[in-house]
Amino acid sequence: MRLTLEPGGDVAALVRGATGDSRVVVIPATLDALAMAQARAAIGPLAIESAPATRVNAVVLAEGAHAADVDAAVAFLEQARSTTGQVIEIHQRRR
Repeated sequence: MRLTLEPGGDVAALVRGATGDSRVVVIPATLDALAMAQARAAIGPLAIESAPATRVNAVVLAEGAHAADVDAAVAFLEQARSTTGQVIEIHQRRR
């Protein structure tokens, strides 16, 4: 399940309130530095807390990240049955 963390949102509440055996948190580039660090740091402990029934991963966006790249990363993490607690960073494509 794809979950999007909104600015001011609580990543732990977002993950704990979702259903399904896979939860992929999309962390936007618009978060301030402290909120970004907190969200990134929470993924591993949330994965441990949810295991083994549920996998928790994240995709961190940079400014200008392409939607297709984000969709591909989320799809990969949804299908990677042995992957939990991982954070994938999506950067802006270079021309």
